[in-house]
Amino acid sequence: MRLSVAIATELELAATCGTITDRGDYLVVRSTDPSYYFGNVLVLASPPQVGEVAYWTRRFTDEFRDNPEIRHVALRWDGSAGDPGARDELRAAGFSIEDHWVMSSEHVAPASTTFPIRALRPDEMQAVADLGFAIADDHSDTYRQFLNRRAVWKADLVAAKFGTFYGAFDNGELVGSLGLVPLDRIARYQDVQTAATHRKRGIASALLSTAAANLDVDRYIIVAEPESDASRIYTRAGFTVVERMVSAFNAPASR
Repeated sequence: MRLSVAIATELELAATCGTITDRGDYLVVRSTDPSYYFGNVLVLASPPQVGEVAYWTRRFTDEFRDNPEIRHVALRWDGSAGDPGARDELRAAGFSIEDHWVMSSEHVAPASTTFPIRALRPDEMQAVADLGFAIADDHSDTYRQFLNRRAVWKADLVAAKFGTFYGAFDNGELVGSLGLVPLDRIARYQDVQTAATHRKRGIASALLSTAAANLDVDRYIIVAEPESDASRIYTRAGFTVVERMVSAFNAPASR
């Protein structure tokens, strides 16, 4: 399967916390966390077409039948143009569709902030999860536990020196963070976040710049929702849209 940069880097990250099995016309990605939708996903060679949604749903169910905790269905497909495939059929079957910009830069613009920034230790990944929960729209216990499990993965990445997370602080309190994971000569940013009380103060831009300045690679990749505040920050930092990535998931509550 020829892979877009978005899918290629997604798979490299997935391999750090699970397994990838090649079935020929699709890949099976399994995470150690059953609640992680796009950690437990089928990666298709092309978008599902009209008449194929039920087939791919059955394939997902068959692949993950051995784990009753996996009750969602998640599909992601290769390609760089953002082709949604059978969008109406997916929605009729209860899927939500996600469309993201994949942005790239060879040089991240320098930026600074009045808040001190430093690399984070493995034992500080829980603080990153706490910040993520504070700014999230979902305040359920399920999401809280998901972030806690993701914090363990981040701590393992940092401890193994496979990736680095950076934090911005205000009087010792974490008010912004992100991760940067080198994947050969490409580096992929992870989970850029800023406390609601500290936005529009240059924190995200400074975090992007600091992380890039400490890593020698050929280019940096970041993913954002189209026309979002985040995408505008990334554009000012020197990123341009190089691909569109489309995915679909059917959450347990909607099945």
